[in-house]
Amino acid sequence: MARRLLLSAAAAFAALALACSDRAPSNADAGTAGPGPAALQWSNCGGRAECTTLQVPLDWDKPSGETIEIAVIRYPARKPDQRIGVLMANPGGPGGSAIDFLRAWQSILAPDIRDRFDLVAFDPRGVGESTPILCHDRLQELVAVDPDPDTEAEWQEAERVAKAFADDCAAAAGRLLPHVGTKDVARDMDALRAALGEEQLTYVGYSYGTTLGAVYADLFPGRVRAFVLDGGTDQSLDYETLAVTQMVGFERALQAYLDDCAARRCPLGRDGNPRAAIDRVIAAAEQAPIPAPGADRPAGPGEVQLGIISALYSTSYWNQLTQALVRALAGDGTGLVQLTDQYLLRNPDGSYPNLIEANYAVNSVDSVCPKDPRAYRAMADRFAKIAPTFGRSAASSGLVCAYWAAPPDPLGVPRAAGSAPILVIATTNDPATPYEWGKALSEQLENAVLLTYRGNGHTIYAQGNACVDEVVNAYLLNLALPAAGTTCGDGPPPPGQAAEPAASPPTEAATPSPAARLATPTPAAAGDPPAESGQSGGGEPATWGYWLVGLLLLATAIAFVGIGVAQSRRARPPGP
Repeated sequence: MARRLLLSAAAAFAALALACSDRAPSNADAGTAGPGPAALQWSNCGGRAECTTLQVPLDWDKPSGETIEIAVIRYPARKPDQRIGVLMANPGGPGGSAIDFLRAWQSILAPDIRDRFDLVAFDPRGVGESTPILCHDRLQELVAVDPDPDTEAEWQEAERVAKAFADDCAAAAGRLLPHVGTKDVARDMDALRAALGEEQLTYVGYSYGTTLGAVYADLFPGRVRAFVLDGGTDQSLDYETLAVTQMVGFERALQAYLDDCAARRCPLGRDGNPRAAIDRVIAAAEQAPIPAPGADRPAGPGEVQLGIISALYSTSYWNQLTQALVRALAGDGTGLVQLTDQYLLRNPDGSYPNLIEANYAVNSVDSVCPKDPRAYRAMADRFAKIAPTFGRSAASSGLVCAYWAAPPDPLGVPRAAGSAPILVIATTNDPATPYEWGKALSEQLENAVLLTYRGNGHTIYAQGNACVDEVVNAYLLNLALPAAGTTCGDGPPPPGQAAEPAASPPTEAATPSPAARLATPTPAAAGDPPAESGQSGGGEPATWGYWLVGLLLLATAIAFVGIGVAQSRRARPPGP
């Protein structure tokens, strides 16, 4: 796996924000302030982008101790005389590079957003260009494990690989592992706020980025100007409930794909039963890996399940999934391997970025998982009854957490008491962050409004829906919140509800959809499926672990990375 060795913006932000805070520290702030950071030294890093790094404490309980480096990127406001402030963004993960994300995302935002905000992002500690978590030697072995073990030998192999991976991570990055939780990243984020000289932040978080945003608002409510949380997570759920409800979301998304396929008589469903065709592909891979002459390895059970799951993030990938499955039925698994490799950002030489390690590391700190490996066997049987296609893999993939060395520091339920109003967006048929999670988050936060998008796919802002974009842009620019119950889109209603007419968005500060202004769709590069096109059938994993929200929440980050990301200009010293 490629070594990307700078612990980026997350660490830098924390030290700065707390050191320069102008607000009396709350209980959450206590014990985090450290010595004041040096001034930010910006340098050009391509086009209008400016980059810098900052030092923050490895351990926020020891602010004068060992430090790590955070990498930061900024696109200054194009109209400084009309500047509102800083808009930070996080694409999800945990494990997605926010720096790579911002390079692509900034180009499709509404002109008013680009004109009036400094757009800022940082790679969280452990990720990308910030001091990274690196334990790469066993990644391909981890990716290739059968996601659906159903014999004693298969379970023993899954346990062996999971333990070896966790042990390697502890040996390679042991000092960093206890300090990569979302609370640490939120403190880094506030440190960056202070270093930038901002009293408050504007923020857009997708997927896991909603977790970071909610935790930040809970720790630093007075520093919230306007927060958009798109694709929310529900921290009130225990480990098992969180995992299985996510799998229910993917089962719903799979059914939407199958219904569309049957209705259009797509090549997979010309007999009216595309479900049976998918079952045949899964069964064939269980018997023996499907040859993939266009790839460097065959499509085993892991590539089949992950290939299917990755395409469920967006309707724009449904045709590619259909073609891959049709080829697999004919004995060629190349398309499914390609979907898997795109999702994992696998490089041509077979290496990976560090998103897998970072994802396991953050989730293992943020939540409490069963430590008895045998518990996952019973969990798999329970999950299979609720989510028959993906349930067992959600359980078996959690085995890495059972062997993880760093102790957990659970997040708890965010309240953000005393914060400014927060806008939560939930998509009715979001596979990775089910609608129920976003709705719950909007109710858990003391001062939040829910915007419902009736549609398919994972997250929606700045992805081509004019209604959503108008609502969000009015809030970001003018702090104009939508009325309670506002709904955009005409797709499936919220789970368990009958369809209702969509409400109109506010008319003031209406902004043309940024995605609609793109002359042509952006092709996917190495990464997750691109943002939803809004056309049915247009055209953040079973193998390594979405034991939690997990790597499946990287979808948003990788989708935007696929737009075309420049590599970092900075050197990357080894992490701790």
